[in-house]
Amino acid sequence: MVNQSACPFCMIAEGGDSRARVVYRTQEVTAFFPLEQATRGHTLVVPNRHASDLTDLNAAEARDLGEALLRAARAIRSALAPDGLNVIQSTGAAATQTVPHVHFHLVPRWSGDRMVLGWPTGAAEGSQAQSQTLAAIQSALFSEVSAVGAEDRRQHLSFIQAIITRMSQASSSSKAWLLPIVTATYGYAITMDSIFVALLGLLAVLVFGILDANYLKQERAFRKLYDEVAAGRSIPAFSLNPTLASPAGSRVNYWPDWPDIRSWAVAPVYGPLLLAGMGIGAWLIYR
Repeated sequence: MVNQSACPFCMIAEGGDSRARVVYRTQEVTAFFPLEQATRGHTLVVPNRHASDLTDLNAAEARDLGEALLRAARAIRSALAPDGLNVIQSTGAAATQTVPHVHFHLVPRWSGDRMVLGWPTGAAEGSQAQSQTLAAIQSALFSEVSAVGAEDRRQHLSFIQAIITRMSQASSSSKAWLLPIVTATYGYAITMDSIFVALLGLLAVLVFGILDANYLKQERAFRKLYDEVAAGRSIPAFSLNPTLASPAGSRVNYWPDWPDIRSWAVAPVYGPLLLAGMGIGAWLIYR
């Protein structure tokens, strides 16, 4: 256990080190120059709460650190115009961590500077070993993802249900808008002998039918996502990407599929309207 009062980064975050050159400080994060900078503008970004290990951070602290890193990086690039920028985080003695308080290095880089970083050549593992390592990491990741609290899951389900409701309302609205359009165009075409207006009515039915089928497709996708989240399967918390509930390799496709088109909510509504329009058009042409 590290004594926080002896942690140099805790002292800086609390304003207790007069030597520290603080770039900026918030209630959650502090950015400052290290005593021995590797390059000009080298900046450390740390959480104000003491956390020895990267994995000790909670989601809010990780988000605050990410925002602080982005803000500091933009400031460094604007002020110093470096040729490049390294973002370095080391956790554990084997990874060269020397101060047991989570910290990120923002290191501005110039061609020919004194900073030296090197990566070994060649892969650390063979192909089979890489596959085993990948499976182990994915298993651990999905186990962590699935460990979502009941309240978070209820909130996630609430968000998905709101989208399902919007899709259902959009479907109803498309039908409500189409009926007066079809009535006006078909009625005008018959009374004024206008095949052009009849074709406009047919086009309106096609466009609204495709939109409605797409609403149905999206609603079905989010219902499947709802079921996956409710079952506690490996869906990231608060994700609203319905493809995560689809088989691996599935692609996003917003064009309605045949089951959507022939569903009871689409085909029985738009099919008769299309037939009526074609009948009116044929009657105007051949009468």
